[in-house]
Amino acid sequence: MTPLLPFHRLKNLSRRAVLWQACAAVAWGLSSPAHATPSTTVVEAVQLPAWVERNGQRRPAEPGAQLRANDKAITANGSRMLLRMDDRSTIKLGEQTEFLIQSLDTSRSSATAPSEQKSAFKLVSGVFRYATDYTSKALGNKRELNVELATATVGIRGTDFWTMTDAAHDAVCVFEGKVEVVREAKPGIELDKPGAFWVVFTGQPEKPADQATPAQLAKFIGQAEMQPGSGVLLQGGRWRTVAATFNSAADAAALRTRLQTAGYPAQTLTKDGRHEVRINQFATREDAEAVLQRLRADAALGVSEGRVALTAN
Repeated sequence: MTPLLPFHRLKNLSRRAVLWQACAAVAWGLSSPAHATPSTTVVEAVQLPAWVERNGQRRPAEPGAQLRANDKAITANGSRMLLRMDDRSTIKLGEQTEFLIQSLDTSRSSATAPSEQKSAFKLVSGVFRYATDYTSKALGNKRELNVELATATVGIRGTDFWTMTDAAHDAVCVFEGKVEVVREAKPGIELDKPGAFWVVFTGQPEKPADQATPAQLAKFIGQAEMQPGSGVLLQGGRWRTVAATFNSAADAAALRTRLQTAGYPAQTLTKDGRHEVRINQFATREDAEAVLQRLRADAALGVSEGRVALTAN
């Protein structure tokens, strides 16, 4: 086995985001009933293009969108998505991922008691990372989650771990805490040490769990991380991409629909008789520029020029 080297945890959220989340957590706690209630999960950031699907209908993913039971989150090639749960834990989805929320429930014994979340997910394909928020741990919040893969189900009891599934294999790696990998008619496999790694390949005998190498750990972490400057939207992001401006409202609506279908949350703004098709909330100018270049390169979308702009305060 290769010895496990230490690795850095995710960077802390900005001070403003932390304050906002703390206020939201307090408000949520005061208003929550003392019995189990359906929960929602919020899209906190998205690297375009990506979609959310409800009742078979797809719409482009954007920060602030709420997902509930039976919704899907879908990312394209080169895309990512960051979801935040009611207990402030995070779910990160890598590229070419299809993720189904099967159930999502939160309960409290009293209005001020710690929360207990019981949820079930299905990773249809792609990459998934789950991490418990430090503040949520400190508040004593509990969680009981299961993630269904093609060949196994991963039971989570409060941890930081990565998993993926595709036609070739299923894999799970623990960064902190522990998970249990359950397969039909076989004993469960407990992964309870940092870097513990399990993988099974389609059509091949199952091997015992092992320890991930430092190179593997870096790869797993990178697969679900946002890539700055590659089309990242954040709630409150101040940059926008203007795809085109039209005299015709019908032409603007047609472009908006094409962009939305392709996984870009385009909107139309009308001013002085002109109709602007734009995508808002980019984290940086580089993110807005990256998407504009991508739109121009796709002839089917019909974006030949365009520009980026900074949103006024």
